[in-house]
Amino acid sequence: MTGSRFNDGTKKSDSPDGKIEKRVWIKASAEVIFKALTDPKELVRWFCDRVSCNPREGGELVAHWRTGKLSRKGRATFTKVAPNTSLEMVWTDDGCGTQSGDPKHTLSYSIRSKAAMTEVMMVDNDDSISDKEAFAFLDQGWNGVLMELKEYCERRERSVKLRAGSKRQKASS
Repeated sequence: MTGSRFNDGTKKSDSPDGKIEKRVWIKASAEVIFKALTDPKELVRWFCDRVSCNPREGGELVAHWRTGKLSRKGRATFTKVAPNTSLEMVWTDDGCGTQSGDPKHTLSYSIRSKAAMTEVMMVDNDDSISDKEAFAFLDQGWNGVLMELKEYCERRERSVKLRAGSKRQKASS
């Protein structure tokens, strides 16, 4: 699998179990990808309109999205943060209202570099989704989100390499 293709590990059944798995290859370093997933200045460039983020275990992510006159806010707590390798969070408010009881909506990313590419595996596990239409909508939505991440990180990687080349050129002058 290369470039912009997704390996969609989503189960296709009549009664979705709420687990969506996606894999994407990105031409960027694990560092660039991890920063795009955790740095507030990066997140607003590809994921949301406004955010506060404290990427440490027990830290919180609060994201705001605007669509026309409507706005939504989501809140998650980081449960695992392994720089440049993995990230996991539990959504306590995914924009549809605060969840009570045991955490039911988790989102995780695994990041693995291979040669000149980095594989990102995303798993969104939401036990509250039982409707096939809602599941299909979210499944397709993740394709868009991961494509935004891919495009942003690849642009960012090119920019980092250009700046590094420019600095080397100036130093040798």
